[in-house]
Amino acid sequence: MPDRASDDLSSLRLLRQRAMMTQEELALKSGVGTRTIRDIESGKVRPQPKTVRLLAEALGLAGNGQSLLARARDPLALVPRELPRALASFAGRGGHLDAITAAVDDGAAVVTVHGMAGVGKTSLAIRAAHTLAPRYPDGQLFIDLHGFSQAGPRPGLRSVLTRVLRGLDVAERALPDDTDELTARYRSVLADRRVLLVFDNAVNAEQVEALLPGTSVSLVLATSRRDLSPVAGAHSVPLEPPPMGEAVAMIGAALADRITPDEAVAIAERCGRLPLAMGLAAARLHSRPLWRAGDLLDRLADEDRLLDELDMGHRGVAAALRASYLELDPGLRRLLRRLGLVPGDDVDAHAAAALCGDDPERTAAMLESLVDVHLAETRSPGRYRLHDLVRLFATRLAALEETQADLDEALRRMLGVHLHFAYHAAARLHPNKRRFAEAAAAHDAGLPGFADQPAALSWFQTERGNLEAAVVAAARADRLEEAWHLATAFNAFFVHDPDTAFGGRMRDSPHTAVNRIALDIARRTGDARKEAFTLGDAGRQLVAAGRHREAIGHLHRSVALKRDLGEFGDAALTLANIGILYRRSGRFAESVEVHEAALAQAEAVGDDAAAALISTNMVVPLLRLGRFAETERRLAAAERRLDAGDEHNRIRIEVFRGVLERELGDPAKAADMHSACLQAYRGEGATADGTATLIELGADLLRAGRAGEAATRFGRAVEHAERLADPSLERTARNDLGRALTASGRIAAAVGEHERAAALAASYQDTYELARAHHGLADAGALGGDPAEELRHLRSAAEGYEECGVPEAAVVAERLDGLGRLGSIGLPHGSARPAQCRAGACKTATRRRSR
Repeated sequence: MPDRASDDLSSLRLLRQRAMMTQEELALKSGVGTRTIRDIESGKVRPQPKTVRLLAEALGLAGNGQSLLARARDPLALVPRELPRALASFAGRGGHLDAITAAVDDGAAVVTVHGMAGVGKTSLAIRAAHTLAPRYPDGQLFIDLHGFSQAGPRPGLRSVLTRVLRGLDVAERALPDDTDELTARYRSVLADRRVLLVFDNAVNAEQVEALLPGTSVSLVLATSRRDLSPVAGAHSVPLEPPPMGEAVAMIGAALADRITPDEAVAIAERCGRLPLAMGLAAARLHSRPLWRAGDLLDRLADEDRLLDELDMGHRGVAAALRASYLELDPGLRRLLRRLGLVPGDDVDAHAAAALCGDDPERTAAMLESLVDVHLAETRSPGRYRLHDLVRLFATRLAALEETQADLDEALRRMLGVHLHFAYHAAARLHPNKRRFAEAAAAHDAGLPGFADQPAALSWFQTERGNLEAAVVAAARADRLEEAWHLATAFNAFFVHDPDTAFGGRMRDSPHTAVNRIALDIARRTGDARKEAFTLGDAGRQLVAAGRHREAIGHLHRSVALKRDLGEFGDAALTLANIGILYRRSGRFAESVEVHEAALAQAEAVGDDAAAALISTNMVVPLLRLGRFAETERRLAAAERRLDAGDEHNRIRIEVFRGVLERELGDPAKAADMHSACLQAYRGEGATADGTATLIELGADLLRAGRAGEAATRFGRAVEHAERLADPSLERTARNDLGRALTASGRIAAAVGEHERAAALAASYQDTYELARAHHGLADAGALGGDPAEELRHLRSAAEGYEECGVPEAAVVAERLDGLGRLGSIGLPHGSARPAQCRAGACKTATRRRSR
């Protein structure tokens, strides 16, 4: 029986015979000489890789057949198959595998995979290598470059080149001592071979580039914790923790039937969806057969012990992160440690620089260096964050390697940066310009300010979560002064916050939580001034939430304290908030009186900014009461007092002027004005001012007889109000939508909208919108031929309008009187009734209002 060597020697002959070809025919088809084929078959010569390839193509070989032919080159040579075993439980990363395969199909000769420690780079590279291995019949080699590892010494370039040549079994000849010559030999050997080279755990892009073959017939797969995208011509695969669906699949593959999907989600969340951490958590559960998933989750819930639970010696998460940490220079190590102090989700260069007492420009470059080694992440330009497990690791390092005094000072400096920007932004946006300008000057850190209102608001929207977290962190650190000032500055943005929670969500609002901390600080320290301003902020939020009784108490107490302290301008603004509360209750005449008192107080102390805001807000109840001439005077006075850059309130004034145009008989002009205001508000987005303007535009269209277009605008306003969780806007928008639907003949839909508006109005004690809801239901009943419903709802509307003292009361009273006369002479309810009611509905629509 022939031995293995003779099988290899005869492989070409056997393959040729299977193809039913003579040596001459094979020579003619392949372009290889007949003598060369004869010498190969007899074992006298070793064929070059190019010769093997030509013969394989002529024989139509692929896969195993081509590998068999390749062995004919050397009867004693083995084709290297060095790939580690692919994980049987490998799951997820399908998109990345497909992308790598597609890149290779398109001709990529180098694929780089880079990401943070434990993100699964090696597992992905090995799985991809196994998938692609049949395309590289001359061998697959796996070399660990130990770029970020404590498991062994880091090999030099010469060592790696020799390792590859030895793996290809060509190192028995003397190798050059010169590294350049050795590199040339390496490239010559690989020039005609189809080899798959996996370089795992590379130091950097430069190391990978030094190992690239000179031709593109082979494939290099390289992984690193450093960014490898600079490798020339490489298809770069940045690897991040998988999305939740893939993370759950990874845990499910490892734990099979021991966990539920919900438990898998919880484990993934506590492991930050980091594959190494999830694998270690699964291994911990496997090693404890009596544990349930809940037992593991309990142990993972404690942040102080989380890294210990994910520790398996050199394979632990902490060990993997430490290997990356030790590659950093001392400055980067300190920055990473102190980033663990950041209370929010992310940080900019100014706050990070404060942590280290360094220059922002230099710190920005250092942050980018941390991103390059995947110890920090950046999701938007200039913003940096740590993965949850990296943050815990950094916090632990800070406790071990820093003094508490240094950490306290770092936190103080960072809070100072937040205060600088928060007060400078508030001074741009809050109506009490003087107060916040003084606070900005007192907390100025020598950093830039804001050019205009949009820049200030953009900053707040970016930093909102970080500011809230900074308040909590400062209070926990017993830095009560910084905590109170941060809370006060944070609450200055209340009316500008697109996610401010109203109504039922108010109890969980970030502003409410922050204000609770501020009020506790004020009372603990016995500081009347702090308590006065905090009570004012709390009352303003309670007004928005519709919790009127609580709001009244807070606001009156705040006004009294502010007057005692001589803060008359701010006392005037707080008093005006009581006027807003009366307005939202339908007490319009009282609202005007309170606003007038607040305005007089602001004017008495020469606070133009406060006077401008109070005059603008007074317009709303004046419009409700039909006092149009006075409305115009107040708007003109407010506009004269506005700061040059106060575009927000300038647009509000233009919105109210549009309402006046409609009420004075020009709905087309009003629609043009309100459309322009929406554009100025950057479209019909879900903001309170934008939504209120959208409602006014709908009212313009309805007045102009364009009921369908009006219904579209009102419907969008309802959606925005729901998204904002603003019941005040929602009940107004639903009443108006009901009116538009009635005008379009869609009675059932109109009734539904008015009923929902009525429920909201009753819940929030809004007498005016409740009356409007009954008025709308009366119109729908009339158009639907239900005189009993019409009369019942008209009476309720009349009662509500009378209580509010609005012009609609007289209109509804006249209509009720007309219905009474018809009933008294016994006229039947025929086809003329709906027409008369439609006319009445149009008439009542003339007394409009603005939010």
